[in-house]
Amino acid sequence: MILETLAAARLPSVTSEQLRDLVGTAEGKAFANDLRWFAAGESGRRDHLAAVVNALAPSVGRTVEQLGFQFDLSAIISAAKRDASSGFDTIKGASASTGNRARAVIYLQGAGLNLSNAGAAAAPAPAVPIEPPYYSFKVFGSSAALCISEARTRAGNQYTIQIEGALLLAAGSGRKEFDWQNKIIVQLTVQESYLTLALLENLVPSVKFDGHGRTHDKSLQIEFQESHYFVRVIQRNRAAVAVPVRAVDAIQFIALLYKQLLRNEPHLRIEDIRTMVARMASMSAFNARNDQVAIGDRTGR
Repeated sequence: MILETLAAARLPSVTSEQLRDLVGTAEGKAFANDLRWFAAGESGRRDHLAAVVNALAPSVGRTVEQLGFQFDLSAIISAAKRDASSGFDTIKGASASTGNRARAVIYLQGAGLNLSNAGAAAAPAPAVPIEPPYYSFKVFGSSAALCISEARTRAGNQYTIQIEGALLLAAGSGRKEFDWQNKIIVQLTVQESYLTLALLENLVPSVKFDGHGRTHDKSLQIEFQESHYFVRVIQRNRAAVAVPVRAVDAIQFIALLYKQLLRNEPHLRIEDIRTMVARMASMSAFNARNDQVAIGDRTGR
């Protein structure tokens, strides 16, 4: 019944040995339930089935361990269900390039996997100072794209990030090309990095940073829109670059912000940064409420 249902869902088959890893677990019970409901006609269960089948694939476990992590089937399945299985492309593509490997490591960290002893021992200390090319990753939309990368501020030489936006140039032969030569670049201040992290941790609904660039004509806006984040990179007298950022892409964004902020404060832990961000977000909300009350008092409303 299992193999027939997976075949009907156009998913790879699994072996009895693979299924043994699910016996007696919450994931195993959920898998059996999803199989029954899919067989009964609920096609929406396919994503959950795909998450389990892909997580059981031996190649995934091998890649996770090669990246220096302890394989945690439950954590991998949970992350895959949350991200509609797109994270498996990140894991499977780790061997393609150094950048892909870095993205896979960040994804597994975001999924909550622990480093193995071998992985912890092999993890290199970050080079100081880092030199270009900086680590970066891209997020593609239907009409524009973003490149998010490590950066250092000119004033103070502090670690931060920069966001580059480029519009779609052409879409011939099934391949999109973006106008990176005429990209709009916004480098965040350290304070703006903290505020952006508060947004991506869903502690504030939106952020807007104006006055960037030599002529102060650039701005960045990011807004939480339930299913995704919406990023706008803007420069005066130019078309705005607008790109939705999915949850799976936001994982890399969040991880990079924590990485850069911890580099500025090596005496702190990630929990300390998280506490500071939460406190800042709480104070910002309090000040916003007070500003609204003050405006109401002045206008009589």
